[in-house]
Amino acid sequence: MITTAHRANDWENSAAARADLARRRANELKVRRAQLAKGVAASPQTVEQARRRAEESRERALNAHRAAAERHLQAGQAHRLAAAIHEQTAMRAEDTDAEVHQDAAEHHRAQAVLHEAAAVIDLEQAAG
Repeated sequence: MITTAHRANDWENSAAARADLARRRANELKVRRAQLAKGVAASPQTVEQARRRAEESRERALNAHRAAAERHLQAGQAHRLAAAIHEQTAMRAEDTDAEVHQDAAEHHRAQAVLHEAAAVIDLEQAAG
């Protein structure tokens, strides 16, 4: 069973891995800038490495958009569930409380729509 703690740990590991990759890439670029400053011309190897790094970066960006879209859809589902719970509560509540719950349900439905729209945008970005 995957718990919230496991997901948080996975995210931290993933964030740590991304940070490490970024540090290594920054060091590569620093070395390459120093080479260029010394007049070292581009070689087929450095051109190929730059092409590979650009493609890797593009893939990471596309994966990030896909992951963001998934999280937006999950948030939208959570808001729709919260709206349903507020509506159920409103049906059982006194008149004054019912209005508060109906307002909360409307708020959650509106938030769900916003998250779903954000997911569409992220999926469009992920399509390249």
